[in-house]
Amino acid sequence: MHLARTRQLALLEDFALGLTDGLSPLQCCHALYDNARRLKLSTEQRVIIHLIQQLNQGKPLGPALDKWFAADLVMLVAVGEHSGILEQLLQQHQHFERQRQQAWQQFWKPLLYPLAMMALAFVAIYFIGHGVMPKLAASLPESQWPMLSRVLLLATHSVIIPAVLCVVLFVVIWSWGPPLLINFGWRWCRLLSHYGAFLIQRYFSAVLLLQTTTVLMQAGTSLDKSFAAIQRYGSNTLGVHMQEMRRKLAQGERRLPQIFDTGLLSARMLFRLGNGSRNASEQGTLLRVASYAALDATQALTRLRTGLQVFCYGVIFALLVIMLGGMGTMLMQLTQQSSL
Repeated sequence: MHLARTRQLALLEDFALGLTDGLSPLQCCHALYDNARRLKLSTEQRVIIHLIQQLNQGKPLGPALDKWFAADLVMLVAVGEHSGILEQLLQQHQHFERQRQQAWQQFWKPLLYPLAMMALAFVAIYFIGHGVMPKLAASLPESQWPMLSRVLLLATHSVIIPAVLCVVLFVVIWSWGPPLLINFGWRWCRLLSHYGAFLIQRYFSAVLLLQTTTVLMQAGTSLDKSFAAIQRYGSNTLGVHMQEMRRKLAQGERRLPQIFDTGLLSARMLFRLGNGSRNASEQGTLLRVASYAALDATQALTRLRTGLQVFCYGVIFALLVIMLGGMGTMLMQLTQQSSL
């Protein structure tokens, strides 16, 4: 059972503040538990008690969070604890998390209205096609049915409407790549990503990779050891790419664009990696590209949102034309038949 993401982030932020004040991880947990008990926050108490038990047994903090926290946050804590820079990693992630939450809000809020209208249009066309149109059509011979009425009856009594719903779902999965459905450890997922699928997940994973690697290298960790830490504690999405990057390093490759060119980073990100100053350090180049990567991910969400809005409104318009046009022309035909 995971906490809500906002509560996960709040708890980690408070934990990082305790580390900044010079407390040990165990002391931070005891301080957080005292506050949670005083304010009667039962869920936070259970989480912190679990962490205290793990720390008292000498177990690392990162894996102990797996029961309650999202995989990317568990990875950050595990890598930071292993490398001794937990505080820096958490502070760096806070900025990225604010960007991601803002991007997701800007993505979903404008889509709520067209999605709701599209759902309503599907319900309405199904009801009219199955409840109203058959009664109207029974009063006329099939040869006299208007064209839009035929289309309406065909659409609601065949697989056309479910097919349209499947197209909408396919577009979302292709563009987004939900983590529960997509695993880059699977060959077919990597193959589809090569052709542009799962853009949103790959962009946000790229931002997480660049920012985590940058902080690790700023703390004095080599590039290969940074990759090894992320591969050990990261998700399957990052693990597949870390393996390929480490292979390139082992073969003597030292150019950042070639090392990071595994299908995770966009062409624009790789372009900026290749355009780094000759006098800049690897850390400086990665830090600069990480900030652009967050912007690229936000822009990708904006493009996807615009495309989905156009698609939703197009589907709504088509459904309304078929529904109102089909029923209206059928009523007109019946009226003319009655007058004759």
